[in-house]
Amino acid sequence: MKLVPPLPFRQFSASYDSTTKIISAVICVLLGAIALVTHQVVVGGVGAALVLLAFAYSPRAYVIEEGSILVRRLIGSARIPLDGIREARAATSADLSGCIRLWGVGGLFGYYGLFRTAKLGNCWWYVTNRQHIVVVITGQKTTVLSPDDVDGLLASIRASVMVPEGPAHSALLDSLPSQTAGSRMGAFIGIAVVLVVVAVLVFAFSYSPGPPGYTMTPTSLTIHDRFYPVTVQAAAVAVDRICVVDIGRDPEWRPTGRTNGFANAHYHSGWFRVANGQKVRMYWADGRRLVLLPPKGHASPVLVEVNRPEQFVRELQQDWASGS
Repeated sequence: MKLVPPLPFRQFSASYDSTTKIISAVICVLLGAIALVTHQVVVGGVGAALVLLAFAYSPRAYVIEEGSILVRRLIGSARIPLDGIREARAATSADLSGCIRLWGVGGLFGYYGLFRTAKLGNCWWYVTNRQHIVVVITGQKTTVLSPDDVDGLLASIRASVMVPEGPAHSALLDSLPSQTAGSRMGAFIGIAVVLVVVAVLVFAFSYSPGPPGYTMTPTSLTIHDRFYPVTVQAAAVAVDRICVVDIGRDPEWRPTGRTNGFANAHYHSGWFRVANGQKVRMYWADGRRLVLLPPKGHASPVLVEVNRPEQFVRELQQDWASGS
């Protein structure tokens, strides 16, 4: 047998399809929105780490080198030996039918990890574009790739090792209409999700209802809030110590952390930790002066913004004096 000198390596790029781009953008926006809404550094750090790790494992290119396929990734290349190769061909729709993910990523910067399909069984995916799929079957495992140049990669594999004849490239073309329809549906779903996320973010950042409405009775005060409504019983409040606090001049009542509530630049409602270390129930709009309802015993104080705080305090003390 005549020995052929080794061929110089060839590199084949791997670009993202539209569905991958949309899914990746949606996930990044969602993780960013969660971090912003929760105001938790740990949540933001975990989300950023997940995105960076997924990007690091995403295939960047494929290289045919010394009888192997190298999958270039930021985290390091994965080597696929071509010893005992049985098939190297363009995928068909039958190859991908009944696909389930066993252990891997399904859309965030690609599709990679261990998958299973009805025809191929367990197979390792290093895919970023589902329109350019190549199946490589060796004695050890089945691998699915997605080079931008399908014909070029297959020709390079066949020039590197002896490969049994397989289906023609037209088989991939036959499967494109159904895959394209699926990609379009995925794109529409992704766009709809992005619009919903944007709408939620716009609402969260711009929500500014002003001071909450309330209902005062001789025995209770009901604060009408969209997210955290509450009824405060007069018997649970130290009526004689109800007063007006100024967030600017009394910084000990300024919120320092949210424990279970809604907050943006214009409105706070729910449970917060304040500078003096107490946990309070707060309803604060754009003003600086809030009414403090101190509790009897070990309950939590309530801070609520109203339009005329001094008048509100007088009326509340008069109505509740008999029950204090």
